Amino acid sequence: MMTKSQCIRFFNRILLIIFSFSFFNFSALAKDLTAQEKKIKSDIEALLQQHDVKVDKIANSPIEGLYQITAGPLVLYTTKDGRYAMTGDVISMKEDKTNLTEQSRKEARVAALEKMGEKNMIIFSPEKPTATVTVLTDIDCGYCRKLHAQIDKINELGIKVRYLPFPRTGIDTPSYDKAVNVWCSKDKKEALTLAKQGKELEKIESCQYKEFVKDSFNFGLLTGVMGTPTFILSDGTLVPGYLPPEKLSELVLKVNKS
Repeated sequence: MMTKSQCIRFFNRILLIIFSFSFFNFSALAKDLTAQEKKIKSDIEALLQQHDVKVDKIANSPIEGLYQITAGPLVLYTTKDGRYAMTGDVISMKEDKTNLTEQSRKEARVAALEKMGEKNMIIFSPEKPTATVTVLTDIDCGYCRKLHAQIDKINELGIKVRYLPFPRTGIDTPSYDKAVNVWCSKDKKEALTLAKQGKELEKIESCQYKEFVKDSFNFGLLTGVMGTPTFILSDGTLVPGYLPPEKLSELVLKVNKS
């Protein structure tokens, strides 16, 4: 889990994004959606430049007068006149009280994970998996190490685990360097296991996965990851914190049945 100082740094990053969304003044929008999309896309991508995320979708929101914007795993809203942007949840006040924004976030997470590419993840899988879960992990995290020590049991339950790096202390820190060393290793599975056992790996200065570790970290920030491990289920549901294999299996089966 995150230390107090790490939490503060994380929230500072998120608050910076939220306040930027809240007060950023977009140019006036016309009724022609094609023209609107181009301008909003440009403005939001400039706003999110530090996270290197692109706008994937601009559509009418469930609330009249607002557009819904999807950028990677992030969902936000702009007013129809283009003056303001905001983040938050849109909840249907019908009997089911559905969180409509979270539904969109789940879809956005799944799409963003597809773009990240399974080939870039470190995968531990049974021969014939019945379910898949993605795990954002930190090399030094105690509960991440506990989870990985149970990877054989998780696989025995039919669950395929796809690891993504999320160095909790941020870019260009010792945790980030350890993640880079793992993802740049020739045998990534062995390197991850050794690193989670506290063993030192040969330092690798640079490889194609160095940027991927940054991309994965930014994906985690925009997804709302506040600690590790964090699970993303096959339907895009975000589940923070350690889970024992049996509990993880229960959640996965519940998603598969729904």
